[in-house]
Amino acid sequence: MRSSSTPKDHLLDLNGIEIAVRCWGDEGGIPVLALHGWLDNAASFERLAPMLDGCFVVAPDLVGHGRSDHRRHDSGYYLWEHAEDMLAVADSLGLAQFHVLAHGMGSGVASLLAAMTSGIASMTFLDGMGAPFTVAEDDRVQHLARAYRLKRMVQRSQLHGFAEPGGGRFDSLETALEQRRKRLDGELSEDAARVLALRDLLQLADGYCWRHDPRLVLPEPMPLTEREACDLLREIRCPLYLMFGRQGAFAGDGFVSRQEALPAQAKVSWHPGGHHFHLEAPDRALVDQILRILARHEGGLLQRAVNE
Repeated sequence: MRSSSTPKDHLLDLNGIEIAVRCWGDEGGIPVLALHGWLDNAASFERLAPMLDGCFVVAPDLVGHGRSDHRRHDSGYYLWEHAEDMLAVADSLGLAQFHVLAHGMGSGVASLLAAMTSGIASMTFLDGMGAPFTVAEDDRVQHLARAYRLKRMVQRSQLHGFAEPGGGRFDSLETALEQRRKRLDGELSEDAARVLALRDLLQLADGYCWRHDPRLVLPEPMPLTEREACDLLREIRCPLYLMFGRQGAFAGDGFVSRQEALPAQAKVSWHPGGHHFHLEAPDRALVDQILRILARHEGGLLQRAVNE
């Protein structure tokens, strides 16, 4: 299935940090904020977004990812910082009310975003179930110590998060694609990996290197606990839809472990494919389901706006 919707790229300056944004559709369409996963970028929605007829899809590269700026070296990458950034993006674009479409780690960002604003009409998670990286309550201090030891080791070695010298440089595009597939999703097709990688690669005189901040592979010193991640899911008040790949990250015990944390209004569906099923081969059934969700809750959103 093809679409004639041509993406447009923008740079937003938010308090001195430039965030790269890719948009599809007419600005008067149903507003959708699309949040990608860990080490992905806005190209995660390259195939799905053009199919969402009648929508204005806004897909930022999270700070440190893709073509967006990196954080300062004395700062880090936390889900709540990403959520604040995304709220600033929505404000900058005048999206007082919008829908959220979130993949993987993006669903963790979305769960925090839901606690920060009442302007979300609906949320749809694509193979995501909130914060992906958590720590046990009784391991928080030990985790903090380990994270800072690793950070200091990386700073001393000047490898910036890579395991060996030259780990972030590649002689060929194919070598970079292979690392991308092995690191994040071994089942990801070469074609889908290429879509993501082309937005995240910088061509050098002697090869390629990633644009994203290599510090993203370091553990957060103070991640959410599992209880906190579950509490955030429970507190989501807007309509919530979770779509999982049958061979994705939640095909086993991952879904069961957080199932009880889902709010009462949550609706779950399963789809063919793996963790990136929305990028690999989004079919008509998936697209129609998302469009029905958006249309259903867009009506209620407009009615609330009139009443207010």
